[in-house]
Amino acid sequence: MKNFVKKLMLVMSVVILTLPIFASTVHAEETANVTLELNASAGMVFDEHTGQVVYSKNADEKLAIGSITKIITLYLVTKAIKEGKFSEKDMLTPTKAQADMTQRNELTNVRLDADKSYSVRDLYNAAWIVSSNSAAMMLADKVAGNQGDFVKLMRKTVKDWGIKNAQLFNVSGLNNSDLEPDMYLGTKENENKLSANDIGVIVKHVLDEYPEIVQTTSKAKFSFPVDNEVKTYDSLNLLLKGNRDYQEGYEFDGLKTGTTDAAGESFVGTLPLNDTRIVTVVLNAQGEKEDRDKRFRSTQKLVHYLVDNYERKEILQKDATVTIKHKKYKTYEPVYTWLPKNYHVENLRYNVSSNDLGFTAIHKKQTVKLIAANTDGGYLPFKKADVKKVVHKKTNQKSWWDQIIEFFKHLF
Repeated sequence: MKNFVKKLMLVMSVVILTLPIFASTVHAEETANVTLELNASAGMVFDEHTGQVVYSKNADEKLAIGSITKIITLYLVTKAIKEGKFSEKDMLTPTKAQADMTQRNELTNVRLDADKSYSVRDLYNAAWIVSSNSAAMMLADKVAGNQGDFVKLMRKTVKDWGIKNAQLFNVSGLNNSDLEPDMYLGTKENENKLSANDIGVIVKHVLDEYPEIVQTTSKAKFSFPVDNEVKTYDSLNLLLKGNRDYQEGYEFDGLKTGTTDAAGESFVGTLPLNDTRIVTVVLNAQGEKEDRDKRFRSTQKLVHYLVDNYERKEILQKDATVTIKHKKYKTYEPVYTWLPKNYHVENLRYNVSSNDLGFTAIHKKQTVKLIAANTDGGYLPFKKADVKKVVHKKTNQKSWWDQIIEFFKHLF
């Protein structure tokens, strides 16, 4: 009997001692991610609606971006159209320099003639869908009068969005050495550079404000007038339905390619997925120079990584109570986030957001933003644009009624 008790105690001791190991193993498995080896200098995938980053690589490194620049350019053009500063039907004529650039195969893909005019709508499509540099320049001239002033407007816009040390010198994304002196700021050697985080913030602002942009960027083909006929061009986004890198179930509808010697082959993609919108960023995809699909394969790799390893879960119901540092907050609506597929929601912790991202909650009738603090990739460094209030100065000028009374006082 004594031997039995000793053996039982020994077994129980072993079980007790190994419980922490089992517990830690379960927790590690719950939060572990499959390693993603992205074959690019930098990249990320994030939820456009919430700003939650699921994966990132070298997200703060400033890199050449090529025609990804045009996301900013065409945002400002869209804004000017929406504000009624000009119409999509307005006709614009290229300068001789802008038209001459379209005769160089390495700088263009739609031909423009200096003795012809083109609609804002056609130029807008050409800049988004096939990345026409001259079209982007013509639109920038229409908005700001000249490209130097437009670049200053670009710089101010991204600064208002909280982006620091942006290197923006021209409206197209080309290296300055490919441009005439009146087409850029800075030196002849400068080229536009941003980080993946910068691009993420920009895309979120652009799609938050003008989600209808994807109605243009989702077009696999578009028509443009050349000579006395209409020519059809294919989108540079090979992930669109009908193009060679399309995959069923992954319905990309944007957004922008970028290609220069310094930028390599880069791409910002977006697609609707699981009742939200996903954005991918791939900067300088690595591979053989002749491989024209490598940026799109890297983009697909990012989305497959998300779908295979994560799921979008409801983590809080409407009117749920969250306690942070003894303060109670009530959720305004159901809250969703991307979590590893084996992650238990009850392990989430919450904090008050340090920026403008997060879910809305109420504390003592005050609206605040909260975030799930221990998600893998965190959130974009996002802030809403600063809106300057117009302060009307008080003057000593009398109102029209006071002036009438004053008139009759002196009349008699």
